[in-house]
Amino acid sequence: MSSEAQATGLSSSIPGALDLSGEFDRVLITAADRPDPDSLPQLCDPAVDHGDEELRKRRADVEEKHERVRRFLDETGHDAVVLGTADSAAWFTSGGDLCQGLAGETATVFLYINKTSRAVVCDNVQSCRIFEEELAGLGFQLKERPWYEDPEQVIAELAGSRRVATDLGWNGLSADRAETNALKALRRSLTVLERQRLRELGRALTLAVEATCRNFDRGEREVDVAGNLAHRLIREGIVPVDLRVAADERLERYRQAPSKSAPIRELAVITVSGRRLGLCASVSRTVSFGRPPEKVRECHAVATLVDGSCIYFSRPGEIVSEVFRRAKRLYEKFHHPQEWTLDYLGYLTGYSPREVLLRHDSGLKLESNMPIAWRPSVGPACSEDTVVVDSRGFEIVTAAQHWPQIDVAVKGYAIPRPGILER
Repeated sequence: MSSEAQATGLSSSIPGALDLSGEFDRVLITAADRPDPDSLPQLCDPAVDHGDEELRKRRADVEEKHERVRRFLDETGHDAVVLGTADSAAWFTSGGDLCQGLAGETATVFLYINKTSRAVVCDNVQSCRIFEEELAGLGFQLKERPWYEDPEQVIAELAGSRRVATDLGWNGLSADRAETNALKALRRSLTVLERQRLRELGRALTLAVEATCRNFDRGEREVDVAGNLAHRLIREGIVPVDLRVAADERLERYRQAPSKSAPIRELAVITVSGRRLGLCASVSRTVSFGRPPEKVRECHAVATLVDGSCIYFSRPGEIVSEVFRRAKRLYEKFHHPQEWTLDYLGYLTGYSPREVLLRHDSGLKLESNMPIAWRPSVGPACSEDTVVVDSRGFEIVTAAQHWPQIDVAVKGYAIPRPGILER
């Protein structure tokens, strides 16, 4: 098995901007490192007619979510659902920016949903922006309260003696793990609009990561490179909910290493999970100053082979434990039998970067439109992209853009995986 990557004719002399001192600013490069100018989602105008095409698609998306909740209510015997986590609120509102802080877990509002209506419980500080910028024309009712009054009282009045399911627990409302998991399961299958959004997010995220890999110098600290990437992401409307840059011996020693003040001398892996319009995608890329050591190239080749196998078998009807069985067999074949036990192999992703941890004994059956982030690692090397299970097989939404690649053959089918960028 060859571990060599075939480069795609990259040039390190990408045009960029000049700062006031006349020096090259790698963060402000735009020519080949950014998606088209429409990547950043546009704000809606609450003063115009809400019959425009994009809003129509979003309203239809919300209606589909509401129908899923109706089926949940029928199947479980509940009368209503209360959603209060940021990921749940973003899911039901089709990408509403409703979290407290950039990556907060709690929403600024509560959503009260029954079979016939959907209401937003929020305070007077938030209501104007939310109904103008986030929820205009989507069919939500407003239950406003003064900011100094307890929101739980409003929920209690709405719930009354009804049986209510929730992803948060208070005032006697149930929120056991089984119920919370059942609510989260409603969002595992992406809608048509969500798939397009994830596709656009994946491309923008990948461009930002790959541009960052091409534009830092030997000796820069991990935290500085992470800061440059965060800058690129935020200007595209992407929140870096998980961002890690690890280099050299820290790669060998730690599998999930956060960015530190360590200088990057030879090798670095950049890993990021980014969120936009509520949806999350994850990607990792490896960059080396000069030819990487043979051990690193061998480890990376095995990681890409396992990754290619996991991606190939991410098909409707496949059981997660069967995907693991094939991955474990490859680890054993290439003399790394314990590697699968040393790091997380993958997650279901979506409105959280880690919706469900995929385990070796999981009986979960993959379904069409499920997003997955596979990330097998071997020693200092890893291979990660986000894919969506598709009726025709799979779609890689973070596919490499301007990057050396390795073709991994699985069942006679060539799956391109990111190689190591040598600079």
